[in-house]
Amino acid sequence: MEKKGPFTVKELRSLSPGTQFWGKYLILDKNQRKIKDGRDIINLKLGDTTGEVDAVVWDSCKVTGELENGAVIGLMADVGSYNNRLQATAKRIKILEEDPLDYLKKPDVDINDLIEQFEYIINSVTNPYLQELLTRIFTPTVRTIFFRAPAAKKIHHNYSGGLLEHTLTVAQLCIQVAGNYPDINRDLLISGALLHDIGKLQEYEMKVVPEYTVEGRLLGHIVMGSELITTQIAQMRVENIDFPPKLEWMLKHMILSHHGSLEFGSPVIPLFPEAFMLYMMDNLDAKMFVYKQKIDENNGADELFTNYDSFFGQYFFTYRYQENNNGKEE
Repeated sequence: MEKKGPFTVKELRSLSPGTQFWGKYLILDKNQRKIKDGRDIINLKLGDTTGEVDAVVWDSCKVTGELENGAVIGLMADVGSYNNRLQATAKRIKILEEDPLDYLKKPDVDINDLIEQFEYIINSVTNPYLQELLTRIFTPTVRTIFFRAPAAKKIHHNYSGGLLEHTLTVAQLCIQVAGNYPDINRDLLISGALLHDIGKLQEYEMKVVPEYTVEGRLLGHIVMGSELITTQIAQMRVENIDFPPKLEWMLKHMILSHHGSLEFGSPVIPLFPEAFMLYMMDNLDAKMFVYKQKIDENNGADELFTNYDSFFGQYFFTYRYQENNNGKEE
């Protein structure tokens, strides 16, 4: 090894199997279990600002300190692979007294720019009923949490600011596509886009590394988001502020159907154009995030394809066609 360390996650992918390295990483997830021969094993998901990597800790590894989610560790390990995925086998681990926020991935766009875009879009809703509801839900306190929340524990936008980034992209995609369909109710569509994942603020306990709440595990963010809307509209009516029943049904239907099918967690399928458009744009942004991540993180032996991804059930083609100034392929 020319470099003595520390190595980032991105740099690990270029190392040959069997190479020993050291680096500093954040524990994103921990799973401790016993294998068939009775030995203890700990599987860790580690990360830094450049990506994530799996690590395995056998009972022979020397560990100084307590391994827990959100802890920063110094790790000496060997590069290897398991199920066609990069995996580090830990040799020595030490808990470090460092700020975990320095190891969290962030949106590519500055968070203040994202907040400015959010304010512009939410203020563009002119329907008085929907505007009142959005104002009640997105209080200053809720906005502070919403702007820093992740969109998921895994899969897509799973970092601080990820929920804001994902929500904005979905809303912007909806606005762009709606321009081709004059019958679309723009205010309803935007409101659904801004609120479609609002239940995640209750689904997760917002620590350095988010954890599911008990309620979140039992109900899920889709149901919790719909219940939040129900509660807020009921309070409006207690205060003699009107909210049309059919508009309430449609908005809640958009939240409940935005995963598209029962198979993926929605209790109902989209039954009108705005609901279907929200589902498609939400799915598009999540999938495009996955494709970009797989291309950026490719560590497969093949130059053009990732290793087979058992979670998504496919390979990912990583080549990006580009032309130079002479119009020739680079």
